[in-house]
Amino acid sequence: MAMKLLVVLGLALLGAESGSRAESQILTSIDFDGSKTRLTCTFNGSDAEILGHRWLKGDIVLKEDELRSRTTQYELDTDEPSGQYFCIFLPELGRTSVGVKGPPKIKAVKKSEHATEGEMVVLTCKSESFPPVTEWVWYKITEAGDQVLTNNSQNKFVVSSDTKTELHMQNLDLEADPGQYACNGTSMEGTAQAIITLRVRNHLAALWPFLGIVAEVLVLVIIIFIYEKRRKSDDILDDEDTGSAPLKSSGHHVNDKGKQVRQRNAN
Repeated sequence: MAMKLLVVLGLALLGAESGSRAESQILTSIDFDGSKTRLTCTFNGSDAEILGHRWLKGDIVLKEDELRSRTTQYELDTDEPSGQYFCIFLPELGRTSVGVKGPPKIKAVKKSEHATEGEMVVLTCKSESFPPVTEWVWYKITEAGDQVLTNNSQNKFVVSSDTKTELHMQNLDLEADPGQYACNGTSMEGTAQAIITLRVRNHLAALWPFLGIVAEVLVLVIIIFIYEKRRKSDDILDDEDTGSAPLKSSGHHVNDKGKQVRQRNAN
């Protein structure tokens, strides 16, 4: 068992060493040219053949090519968020990061959140800025002023990291909890915030569509019942009117027979 641990530790150290060596083989620079910011990576390592380049931000591929140059560049606009960019020399000969500094740019994962009273909801904000956010603060915006929320706040607690913060709200109250919530992030380059609107609905709200359907069906049944009842009443009245009418054909037959009898007697 101890031998296996030593082998795993040795492989991890070798991997870290090779990774750091690969990064040391890549030279980086940042140039500001008017409204553009140019990131440059130059591979200064072995004579291995380069088959292309890839630029990433997080897990998102920004650019990829099949050029064999030992230098690759990526341009970004000044309004593009700051953060950690990665250049990779293919086929995975080496990679390194290029940090573009700037004030935090905070983004709400959902600008509006809907929940039901008595349930739990999580409000989330993210930041991909560089340098990373060092302090997160949540507060509720009210007419009386901003109400700072901490883990000591009733039915609320905060979970944060460098890139993300979450406000957990339990047992939602229909009167006290709806409103606007702000997540504020601060780094060495400045501060910024995002606002999330929380709407809390009554726990019976989900029943209203069902009750509406039931009411429509009930009205339809009542209409059909009234229609059928009136139709049967009209049929009965028609039958009674037909039964009281005299039978003209039978009466005519009786009169003709009487005339024939009188004629025989006269003869």
